[in-house]
Amino acid sequence: MNFSRKPSCVAFGIFLASAFLLHALPSANELLKLEAQKIIQGAALEGPEAATFSKAFFASPDWQHELLDSGPLSDPSKTVTHLFALWKGDPDLSARPLDRAMATACALEGPGKKYDSTEVVRRYSYFRDKWKFGFLNAMYENLSVFERRYLARGVQHGGFNSAESMEYHNQEVCLPSEAYTGACWYARWILHNPFGDSIHGPLYYHPFQESWESYAEVVRNVGGVCGSLSNFGAAAALANGVPGVTMGEPGHCAYAILTKPGHWQPAYSLSWKRGLHTSFHHGSWGWHMLNTKAQQDVAATRKSADLRRLSSYYLAKGNVTKAREISRVARLDHPLAWENWQHSVDVLTESKAHEKDWQELHQDVLKMLAPLSGEISFYLLNKHVYPQVLPKGEDRSDERRKILLSFQKAVSDWGLGRWDFRGDLSKQVALIGKESKEQDAFIVDAFGAHAEKNLFTPDILALQMERVGDDEKRLSQFMTAIAQTLSKQKGADLSNVTDTLARTVLPQAAKRGDKATFQYIGKLTSKNYESHPISPETFPGILLSSGGTFGIQKPGNRWDNPSRHWGVIEEHGGDFHTDATPATATVQLGNYGRVTGVVIVTRGGNVGRLNGAQIETSIDGENWKSVHTFSKVSQVQRIDLSDQKIDAGFVRVIHPSQPSLHFHKLHVYGHKKN
Repeated sequence: MNFSRKPSCVAFGIFLASAFLLHALPSANELLKLEAQKIIQGAALEGPEAATFSKAFFASPDWQHELLDSGPLSDPSKTVTHLFALWKGDPDLSARPLDRAMATACALEGPGKKYDSTEVVRRYSYFRDKWKFGFLNAMYENLSVFERRYLARGVQHGGFNSAESMEYHNQEVCLPSEAYTGACWYARWILHNPFGDSIHGPLYYHPFQESWESYAEVVRNVGGVCGSLSNFGAAAALANGVPGVTMGEPGHCAYAILTKPGHWQPAYSLSWKRGLHTSFHHGSWGWHMLNTKAQQDVAATRKSADLRRLSSYYLAKGNVTKAREISRVARLDHPLAWENWQHSVDVLTESKAHEKDWQELHQDVLKMLAPLSGEISFYLLNKHVYPQVLPKGEDRSDERRKILLSFQKAVSDWGLGRWDFRGDLSKQVALIGKESKEQDAFIVDAFGAHAEKNLFTPDILALQMERVGDDEKRLSQFMTAIAQTLSKQKGADLSNVTDTLARTVLPQAAKRGDKATFQYIGKLTSKNYESHPISPETFPGILLSSGGTFGIQKPGNRWDNPSRHWGVIEEHGGDFHTDATPATATVQLGNYGRVTGVVIVTRGGNVGRLNGAQIETSIDGENWKSVHTFSKVSQVQRIDLSDQKIDAGFVRVIHPSQPSLHFHKLHVYGHKKN
């Protein structure tokens, strides 16, 4: 996906027209200076140097942009106080763009990390001096102020941010930028230290604190688990001028490195569910990538900030029409910048905008932001837009469905990063109304919107299976509706989506004993795989297994494809592979009857695994009786059971001592009985 956008000619035209129509309009630089003056005045700087600092600051529009347009200011007054302290220690930095950028980044991050000005000055001085003497990665020279904020902030574990640890990392872990993804392994993974103390307790590093000169050395020599190792790797990168960030994952800690301009590479990562410890606006990976890509285009970021300032100027003057117009220009011109979308919301809210203005914002989100990030666009819609545009009342659920479905149609892939699609879909379902019928219809619509690409369909099915529970009638209605939806998509290759459908639905239907659903979805999916060529001689009667269900323990394990389970009990043939001891493959017969025989066609390899397995039968699926034990097996097995006069509703093959059974066919023959 290409995230770069050239400035819109229409947007630029609107901007020029706005300036032309109001001849007293301040210039972009004047509006920038006005905003900067507000925060300088708010800091109430003291001392004889304050006026000289302000003069230097206001003489440089670039510096003002760097401070105001490089991500959020969590505490403007403290930020300016830190910047003043930095300037007092090094007044010439204002004339050195690289050092000025680093100083500004340190000032911006000081409040969030709760650094005092002494620590902010120390971190700035470290990077200034290391670069001066050639001890930082070449990447450092071209970093934006925004990217430098990661260097300024440091990592989650404070010990790595000390002067001693940074010096150690700079001297001992000097690598190419892309190699810092492996820097975590400088330290060994070890849960208990040599004294037996767990890393989850307070004593793990305590005995070694005086043994080395820095916390980084302690971790490297003692070791740790994912948290310590990830912080070590990220801190090593930061100390060498390469942006890095630590992040939490479910039951795990990981980190990421800026390996080249615009590209953050996860390291020691086990999941897409990441919460970054240095974050802007919100902490997920998708938000991280949005901010990264927005700030990568410095010119576009500054231009959109200028437009926001112009919009705010109009709003303050009471010209709400122009304020709304310019806020829209900003969001269309640079949709990657979250600040533009938040500003639009703020303008519409403050100006008490009409519903049509919110509808226009809704359409812009779907067109411009949703293709970039489903996660962030839904956050915006759900928090700010839906309360304004969704019709209220139970009798208007159909209208709400159409509006909510437009989001599903606008999102075609994961965009900037995978997110909790299922959770957001659940929130949409709740907005439909209280009627489960209407909610189910919306999920069918959402399934249809994503069927061809088959990216979000597993999450849609998982949510619906959870919602339906044991309600077989409701599930049957849902499956019928899904089938009708798929049948309408003529010309599309739906083999992948039907396979996904079967993988989810067939094991659940077998578990519930839902023959109708198992058979319907199984037949639908059988078109995706060839019938099996081996057709052994049958036994007297009919194929009792046909029309039933089939299930195993742990369906969908790495050797098993549940979408082919239906064929196992039908003439078509299919396959399965168990992965649990005792290995068990169970058929709920399509017809209760007197069993005459069982035919098995095993998968080609490891046929001998069937030796020692048993055939068991049951009337009710609860009480089982062994009727045959396998020995000296071959690929095709025909077991004559006619002399045993067995009446059964269930038949299973069970191996008590090993986990693997794998058949193409498990056919049960006999005479149907009422």
